[in-house]
Amino acid sequence: MKTEFGESWRRTFYSAIRDSLNLDEKSDLRSRDLLYSLLKDSDYGLQLANISSVLDGNDSIIFGAGPSIESDIEGLLHFISRKHPVIVAADGAAEALLTRGIRPDIVVSDLDSCSVETLKLCSKSGCVFVHAHGDNADLMKAIVPQISSNRVGTTQVASRDPVHNFGGFTDGDRACFVAGSFNPSRLIIAGMDFGSDEGRFSVNRYSNARNPKRPLKLEWGKKSLEFLISNARKTRFQNVTKLGLEINGAPKVEYREIN
Repeated sequence: MKTEFGESWRRTFYSAIRDSLNLDEKSDLRSRDLLYSLLKDSDYGLQLANISSVLDGNDSIIFGAGPSIESDIEGLLHFISRKHPVIVAADGAAEALLTRGIRPDIVVSDLDSCSVETLKLCSKSGCVFVHAHGDNADLMKAIVPQISSNRVGTTQVASRDPVHNFGGFTDGDRACFVAGSFNPSRLIIAGMDFGSDEGRFSVNRYSNARNPKRPLKLEWGKKSLEFLISNARKTRFQNVTKLGLEINGAPKVEYREIN
């Protein structure tokens, strides 16, 4: 596992993101410590070893929950059925995948879009990476105890194992950092629009209020992903997101070109 990605991301981005979005760093730290208390008895090393054995040297598709996700799943079905890449879902993207009979190998979630039932289901055969931030302490208390032992904690502040900073700010780019930490040969980015429109699978199921800071959060997410791409030089990146913005370092390709 390449641990330097997360620490490099934290040093480069966290303070700037905290200041631009007026985040409460103390709340982030408290949430990290809460997740630590919920996961401290987990077999963290075994989970990471299992994930490494799945991702190392293999292709992976990272599905964000943007407006393009349903088109992107449809366009990639043939490749998935033939090549069996590692499927990584960012939060609510897991719901979209399950509607097409695809169970993600990894789900990366701050728990606000993906249902508890889906998280429990995906943890049985794969792994759920639960993210702690200053606004989701109540969700962690309610949901984390319901997920099986196949779970890993993530944070955007300093790591406190078994809660690790893999890098990334939104669920989508964080999913890329998680996968990129385990030496995949290729990361195919799908459903990661980074535009102003919100996909139906990314909606917060616990709040009806639209987050006015969402465009700025996505801007930081895109910058974070491009930082990963520029540093993960041994991994090839491709972007098939149908409606999404261009991502530096991840050339836009058609579904038929993925083979």
